[in-house]
Amino acid sequence: MTERDGARGAGRQAVAALLAGAGLLAFAGPARAEPGSASESAAPEAQPLPGFADIIVTARKRAEALQDVPLAISALDESAIFTEGVRSVADVTRLVAGLTFDMGGFLNDTRPALRGMQAERGRPSVAVLLDGQDLSGENLAIAGGGASLNVRLFDLARVEVVRGPQAVLYGRNAFAGAINYVTREPASQFRARVATEFASGGLKAVEGGVDVPILGERLSVQAGGAWLERKGFYTNPVTGAKVGGGESEGVTVALRVQPVEELKVVARWTRSEERAPEMATAFIGSNVRLPAPGARYSAAPGAPATIPCPDNIGTLPPPAQAQCTRGTFVGELRATEADLQLSADPFTGRPFAGLRFSQDLVSVNATWDSDWGTLSYRLGYLDNHSTIVQDGDYANFRAPPGLVLAISALQDLTYANRAWDHELRLFRSFGRVDVLLGAQIFSEKSSLVNAAQFWLRNPDSPLAGPPFRLATAPRADFAFPVVNTRDTNYYGAFASLGLDVTERLRLSGDIRWNYDRIAYTISGWRSQDVTLSNLRPVCLPQFPNGATFSPTNPAGTPPPGVVAACPREATLKSEKLTPRITAEWRPASDLLLFATWAKGFKPGGFNTNEIVELEGQRYRPERVTAYELGVKSAFPERGIVFNASAYFNDYTDQQIGVQNTNVTPTGQVVTTAGIVNAGKVEIYGVEADIEWRATERLRFNVGYAFTHSDFKSYIQGPPPGASAALFQQCGVPAGQTSSDQNRAEAGNICADFSGNQVGKSPRHILNLSGEYRTSLFASDDSWFLGLAGRYRSKRFTDESNLAFLPEVWLMELRAGVDWKRLSLVFFVDNLLDTDKIQNAQRNVDFGRPEGFAPGRGFLAYLPNPRTFGVRAAWRY
Repeated sequence: MTERDGARGAGRQAVAALLAGAGLLAFAGPARAEPGSASESAAPEAQPLPGFADIIVTARKRAEALQDVPLAISALDESAIFTEGVRSVADVTRLVAGLTFDMGGFLNDTRPALRGMQAERGRPSVAVLLDGQDLSGENLAIAGGGASLNVRLFDLARVEVVRGPQAVLYGRNAFAGAINYVTREPASQFRARVATEFASGGLKAVEGGVDVPILGERLSVQAGGAWLERKGFYTNPVTGAKVGGGESEGVTVALRVQPVEELKVVARWTRSEERAPEMATAFIGSNVRLPAPGARYSAAPGAPATIPCPDNIGTLPPPAQAQCTRGTFVGELRATEADLQLSADPFTGRPFAGLRFSQDLVSVNATWDSDWGTLSYRLGYLDNHSTIVQDGDYANFRAPPGLVLAISALQDLTYANRAWDHELRLFRSFGRVDVLLGAQIFSEKSSLVNAAQFWLRNPDSPLAGPPFRLATAPRADFAFPVVNTRDTNYYGAFASLGLDVTERLRLSGDIRWNYDRIAYTISGWRSQDVTLSNLRPVCLPQFPNGATFSPTNPAGTPPPGVVAACPREATLKSEKLTPRITAEWRPASDLLLFATWAKGFKPGGFNTNEIVELEGQRYRPERVTAYELGVKSAFPERGIVFNASAYFNDYTDQQIGVQNTNVTPTGQVVTTAGIVNAGKVEIYGVEADIEWRATERLRFNVGYAFTHSDFKSYIQGPPPGASAALFQQCGVPAGQTSSDQNRAEAGNICADFSGNQVGKSPRHILNLSGEYRTSLFASDDSWFLGLAGRYRSKRFTDESNLAFLPEVWLMELRAGVDWKRLSLVFFVDNLLDTDKIQNAQRNVDFGRPEGFAPGRGFLAYLPNPRTFGVRAAWRY
């Protein structure tokens, strides 16, 4: 039996165990009937379960009770949103097992993930939406979403988290699932609300809104605003400034028009702004040096590295040993406030500005009910701009003397993103048959102006003189930023057909046709060429991009002081069908079993980070075939609601960032970031949620997610210049190579990471919570005390499985009072005051070079310490 067969067998065993357990629970108590359910007449009647209110969700674009939806879905209602202080996707992560959230290299590099399908590069894998409008735009510099959502601006009704490929329901970005924020429509009666929050870390926040009916049911207006300020918990020892804080504010206006009962239009405009200093980021350099299979060393300092490294590197002199090894970090990532070493802005001597963000968001949702169905139209418009100015090397130490390429860097990135989104849907029910038809047109224009600069950390370095003449300081009059653009045009058409085969059995099929046309442009030069090497970019078509002057061949190269750089553009097109089939069986009114099969597709693209040619920088699409079995059940007499699912994902071509070693036309070795596709990732897991109402006053919740996510085939390739036989031995196409760094971390000549765990994916996530609630003075008043805990097992930072984030327990305490119009919540976050690093991102170590190539390090984001606070809300 192969390893793949074994994984499939384990997945089948997990599914069998899940269904067996569900079956035992299903027949442990009587069922209850749901009004309007397909099986109401055939199922025994039961009394409604006290204390359990069905949350109404719109995951399938129509209002349904959560327990009736054959999807693995979690929902947070408005009470949970307020009590838990949900402000971001990171906050949702605390409450939903199986959902992870990570920060990349910048404040707008955010990476939510579901079921082990991490978005290391390319388009986000999890769609983040507001009322169905997708806000998860792709970051042009690296990975993650560039759009932001200030949820405090909206009167949210709920947050829905749907797992698994959901292209028909949630569009092009729902490759692994979706997070949908659902707002409350402007009310037909006067409503007002004000909420405030104060917490340690200098947090102050206020938000409010009002609903004003103008023509009763026919016309109403909603307006709101929000402001938040946080000083931050940590102080950067270098500048004495607080880090990790920020300030945001915004306004929103919504209009609800219903001239007749059958027609309703809701329009909303939101303007938000955000300012945030640098995050509390500690840079962790390498702690070991590993042999790099296939590396070469030079006979003398400055000479070309042409001699193959021997097996016994210890016999070589120290300079040669350095060339034959690469530094990396092995073990648990740890950091404290003392490890923060963020430099001051070299132009002002003050802390870097950090993030400046502004966004306009417009949406229009229209629904028309008629005799021939329900017609829905959604218009979305997004316009956001952000600028990030921060320490680019995250460190502030002196460089060693001598011929050492230790570099300082600053990041100066300006993003612009504008998108239009149109979607039309028609839903019609024909008795036992439901039909949904729809189409979507999406267009997006994104740009990145990269004014990053690099210079020698040691101004007295010999590299500052001839023949290298490298920069020793940044330039205030820097005139050659790199400009990259991406224009996307997407067209989609979809259909869904549902059939009630019997009163207990329902079958449905969905399919979406996806067409993407994505056009890229690049400037044709690298920031390191025009800043570190002090070269002026000039378009010289007779020379290849990246060519510089060579004294040994002056007639065949550009003149001194310039780099050949002509703009480049490329377009890729992709067309794909993404189907989904679901079977539902309801043996009793309180028991739903479902099975789904679905395909997901995430388009490929071009790496645009520090490159001079688009040729050779294309990466392939990601694909997944997902299988899932699930159960939703309730046991009224025992006060239990139990939902669970087991799944298997056949996931191919994950897009992953790597370190590439390229040779310029004049023989210069340049190390840059690249994107490759992992051959195959196999994922299976089990998720379960249990709510137990022990008494009328006491309830418990348990959420658990087990995720097995491993590379079954991931080979980057042998070193540059390898023989044809070695490419064949490694099993990769000729020319697909790897860097010394990647082969050192893999520990083999092919840079083969097969069998390793996917980075950022924990095996186990466990959420536990309990709440005691009872009346205070009147029947509509109450007080409560709640305790919640979240456990996340150890997870590796990347595919090498050398560095890892430790297992962690996070505890939260809540206590409060709810009156008819006033709510107070006192809270303690991180009750155990854990200082374990929970979020980290590998990064280039510019200050500690590996010969003339940057080394490997990690950005470790310090967690917030124990936090005390209070939230208050007044409603009228």
